[in-house]
Amino acid sequence: MPMLPPSLPMLFRAFGKRQLRLLPAVVVLGLVSAVLEGFGIGLIIPLLGIIMGHGDAAGMDGFSAALQHVGSGLSERDRLVVISVAILGSIVLKNVFAFANTLLTTFISGKASHSIRSALSEQLLRVGYPFFLRQSPGRLLNIISNESWRASDAIQIMLSAIVSASAAIILLAFLLLLSWRMTLLVTLGLALVQIAHAILSANLKEPSRSVASRNGHLASQMLHLVHAGRLIRIFGQENREKAIFDTASDAVRRASFALLVRQGALPPLTEVLHAMLFLAVVIGAWLAQVSFPLIIAFVILLYRLQPHMRALQGSWSQLQGLSGSLEEVTWLLDPAGKPQPPQGDGPFHGLRQGINFDDVTFTYSGTDRREVVLHAATFEIRGGRSTALIGRSGAGKTTIVNLLCRFVEPDTGSILVDGSPLDRIDASQWRRHIALASQELELVDGSIFDNITYGQDAATAGDAEAAARLAEAHEFIERLPQGYETLVGYRGVNLSAGQRQRIALARALVRDPDLLILDEATNAVDGLSEAAIVETLKSRAGRRTTIVISHHHSTISFCDDVVILSGGRVKKQAPFGALASLSMDELYQHEPLD
Repeated sequence: MPMLPPSLPMLFRAFGKRQLRLLPAVVVLGLVSAVLEGFGIGLIIPLLGIIMGHGDAAGMDGFSAALQHVGSGLSERDRLVVISVAILGSIVLKNVFAFANTLLTTFISGKASHSIRSALSEQLLRVGYPFFLRQSPGRLLNIISNESWRASDAIQIMLSAIVSASAAIILLAFLLLLSWRMTLLVTLGLALVQIAHAILSANLKEPSRSVASRNGHLASQMLHLVHAGRLIRIFGQENREKAIFDTASDAVRRASFALLVRQGALPPLTEVLHAMLFLAVVIGAWLAQVSFPLIIAFVILLYRLQPHMRALQGSWSQLQGLSGSLEEVTWLLDPAGKPQPPQGDGPFHGLRQGINFDDVTFTYSGTDRREVVLHAATFEIRGGRSTALIGRSGAGKTTIVNLLCRFVEPDTGSILVDGSPLDRIDASQWRRHIALASQELELVDGSIFDNITYGQDAATAGDAEAAARLAEAHEFIERLPQGYETLVGYRGVNLSAGQRQRIALARALVRDPDLLILDEATNAVDGLSEAAIVETLKSRAGRRTTIVISHHHSTISFCDDVVILSGGRVKKQAPFGALASLSMDELYQHEPLD
């Protein structure tokens, strides 16, 4: 049976070596505190000897006999005062060191907890984007908001266990010095109690995993209630959703109850076993005719040992109870089996000639199947021109955007940028030269100015206003009470759909990117605003490259070229002027060239 949950070492590695280097100090402070406590308790032997007139020394030898003669050269009155002061001093010093250890363990635990959460956020920011396409948002939310805190609790429990173990070792050493025979009996009893406790604690792992799993499902339901509020209300599904949520919540309650019942049964059981051991030691010492002062000192030491042993046993059961949470956090932190971020370290200084898709195929990986969404696509996006990507839903347009942004990588074929493979270019440098405005990109929770300048830290208030004017957003922003300092709310809830789209477009335009990608970026904008935006996009012609995805003929009317997609295949690429007279339905149905 392993002494620690297997995921705990990875958590220690996650919060770094700086805090680990402080662990010896925790051990030293714990040992010093326990030595002072044991020494103070040991001085009870000569104290009681003075009170009882030195008449009872039976069973004393070695260390206990040495304690009996502490201060023997002093008068009885002075000796009583000195021993009393020494006992009080040891108690005071013991608590000073204990408080210092509390401060140190709290500091280490806090830093470790922060490091774990920081490591989780870094993993979410660095992991390859396909990871988010495969995982449940509810599970990820539960790990970040719930399980990471339980992992922090596990760190605190481990530190407390180190302190308790240090104290237990020293107190056992003092017991051994006082009477090795009685200590042998105590050690045997404690070993039996620990074995019984470990066997019972082993049954906590499965309930803990069940709690973690059900918490993930409950988090998914919470997200659904928040994000699908309009859908639920318009179709009158409040009662249905309430029943589903209550079922998920009750499943968490039942799983937690099962775990807590098993955990709750352990402390009473171990306390009864410790009480039996305590009585056995007292009765055994009396039958062996051990001196009364020695019995009292031994019993007090044993009494002080028991909380530390119970704390160790409690730590064991708590760690077993947290094993499901630890496994979830460890799974997210572990890079094994997760998509890697885009590779490539080549420099990129700007788009000049254009982009070529050469026989590109891509499939989205699912749990049960792999769906091919782009089949051997070959087409060109010429530099300094505007290219429309059109096709019915599911034609592969957004997949092309994801490939260009390097959210995903082709399965076969290659994407060439000015003749160089895109996968050899440093992704960060490439993304600094492109911008995306999409109906799926969220606004951040901040002001309008924060959203427009998001990703362009050097942008000034003038830059933000200029971009807003280009996106036909300046007028409505100026009418708001706080203007550009107006808070947009969570996901832009304080703004209309059209206002959100115009701010998102301004966010893309403020970068003046080499490549601007508009993915249904104006579908919620009124006709007049859209016409003005189209005029703005025309001004990029000849110096910047633009890709437009839309189902509206008016939105793509300014484009130079058009790529028609159907079922993940390129049906045709042609100058848009040659096909401008066709409606969108006619463009979708256009026959491919031989």
